[in-house]
Amino acid sequence: MIMMIRGEPTLPWPDVRWDRLAIVGNLVLEVPDDWTAIARPGVVELARAGSTITLRYVHARGADPAVGFAAVAADDHEALLIEGAPERLTVLRSTGTILDVRYGGVGSTAVRIASRGPIDEWPLAVQVVDDVLRSRWSTASVERSAAIPPADRVGGAGSTSGSAASEGRDRAAALLTVRGPDGLFEHLVWVEDRGVVPGRVRRSEVGTAARAAGLTGRFGALTSAGAALLRPAHGPEDLLVIESRTRDVVTRRWRAWLEKGSALVVEDGDGHSAMDVIPHGQLSRELLAWFGVDPSWVIEDEEPATVPLAALDDRDGPCPSEVGWMQAAWPVRDWHTVRGWGERRQFAVLSIVVPGIGVFDREIDGDTVTMRPSSPAAFARDVVRFLTVERPDPA
Repeated sequence: MIMMIRGEPTLPWPDVRWDRLAIVGNLVLEVPDDWTAIARPGVVELARAGSTITLRYVHARGADPAVGFAAVAADDHEALLIEGAPERLTVLRSTGTILDVRYGGVGSTAVRIASRGPIDEWPLAVQVVDDVLRSRWSTASVERSAAIPPADRVGGAGSTSGSAASEGRDRAAALLTVRGPDGLFEHLVWVEDRGVVPGRVRRSEVGTAARAAGLTGRFGALTSAGAALLRPAHGPEDLLVIESRTRDVVTRRWRAWLEKGSALVVEDGDGHSAMDVIPHGQLSRELLAWFGVDPSWVIEDEEPATVPLAALDDRDGPCPSEVGWMQAAWPVRDWHTVRGWGERRQFAVLSIVVPGIGVFDREIDGDTVTMRPSSPAAFARDVVRFLTVERPDPA
């Protein structure tokens, strides 16, 4: 059997299952395993375990992300904007569900693909959409956000919804209600087994902050509130650590001790500390807010750049690459190298964030490093996989 696309015969994959094909405009896709397809005129909906992916024929290969985010924020003031560009809008709701809208082109036909579902299921939905957009029966949109002026992006300067996006990040960050100077957590651990704490320690900045927060008492020992805060750190199911380094110095650190559906989260950096026990379901939202990656930093699908590893930290000399985005990123003073790991994690986090430019995957080969442009949504997907996918137990 031969498929006809725009009047031209196209042979399918050798193993295509004809009873699992769906058609939207000029897009022909094979329904993936474990997904159910419901077809209506001009629309195909894929459903699986609380997640849905809706593919719809449209007339334009993009939409105003400010309008799309404003519609979500009007209903959910705590929605967290992850990426905002004409061809992609990704929003995490306060309920822990995500909306991810993407546009793809098939010849002169535009298709809108919207996925909705629990944040834990989102990486799987992203993979399905990626497979559709990479299929031999479709072509990616040529309208990339790299050519969009920053002022026109949803989170950038001059954006009508920039303040709403910032408010969403602020509310997510406010999940951690215990705040104080850097080292507050270490102080609590130090005094935990002591009945009486020396006066100089009680009167120190961190000791004063601990008592003001109700975590220690008059003589510096832990109160019941302080003991409850530290409880998840005793025999946790896993400890997750993410470090952000600038010029090879750890400037910010995020830690989470996981225990029975909740987690003690501790953030340190810039001389300040924040911590609290929050439900597992809020980890993705809180961590993505902590990263602070701007939704407008989108240069995905641009070519990679390879530079000497020794020059990456200082970047004092001229840029050794002719790639445009690297030349723009080279003079930015503080790049952030992000590393995340956990004893029971299947995936790690390893990225470079260049403020004002974008997010990049990196690969070291001998004395060179290759950086590949990513996007806020792709970075967020990696973070969610890191938080939710555990390493299989050995057989």
